[in-house]
Amino acid sequence: MGESWFIVLGLAACAGYSFWYSFNCWHKNRTVANMPASRLRSAAQGYVQLDGIGLLPPDSKNKSPLTGTPCTWWSFKVEQRDREGWSTIDSDTSSAPFLLDDGTGQCLINPCGAEVIPRATSVWYGAEAWPRGRAPPRRGLWGRLLSRIAMGEYRYTERRLQPREPLCALGVYRSVGGAGEQDAELAAAQLLHQWKQDQAALLARFDADRDGKLSAGEWERARAAAHAEARNAPLGPSVNMLVDPMDGRAFVLAARDAAVLARGFRRRAALGIAGFVGSSAALTWMLTLLIESPR
Repeated sequence: MGESWFIVLGLAACAGYSFWYSFNCWHKNRTVANMPASRLRSAAQGYVQLDGIGLLPPDSKNKSPLTGTPCTWWSFKVEQRDREGWSTIDSDTSSAPFLLDDGTGQCLINPCGAEVIPRATSVWYGAEAWPRGRAPPRRGLWGRLLSRIAMGEYRYTERRLQPREPLCALGVYRSVGGAGEQDAELAAAQLLHQWKQDQAALLARFDADRDGKLSAGEWERARAAAHAEARNAPLGPSVNMLVDPMDGRAFVLAARDAAVLARGFRRRAALGIAGFVGSSAALTWMLTLLIESPR
């Protein structure tokens, strides 16, 4: 009986999550479909949708960690296979700002907190915790089949926004500069990103117990140091930037145009509804069995 009620609770949680997921995706679909794109030359400060192409800043050396590909944004995950399946042993996400150009102007995008929907996704397998030589994954259906046949103990996943590919962005457009608290947050995030590029220096500075990795407390010390340096840094000129609304509104960066993005959110909403209906039907069936079963 106890296991049956555990299943009931699991189905109820699935139904609730599916309903929330469907509602959230539908709301994003309506936001993208109903909000006309602003032009940077005349964009007002506030919540906007921008369409253009992504570019690397002139001094940027941003490259994806696993394949070494120059890109405007990346995330990666390394998983290890065990008896229970795949477990993540390493992962990270780019926080370096990059440019959006819509033909009338440019603005910086701070990707921290964004839902990023890239086109370029690479998944491949190997025998080491870090892919030696940053070997690119095999392409095409036949290549993926061969990669699965030669599957190793580790699985590598890398997602990228590529330079000069179409970019649809929703977020808050504002001028950044001066002594604002949010500006200090952005500067601290950039400092942390720079420090993470030199792991040896980062560990030498903040790894107090010298165990070769930063604990939660040591990472908080690094964050506090970055905030302190950002607050004490000299103020630079104001720049236009797209950032996280921080109020629940969607912050989305997608390597596709607005119509395709809205259609993708509609598909997700439909999947969420299907999950809600299926979970609710199973939940009803389980409750009926439990109520009607002899005590």
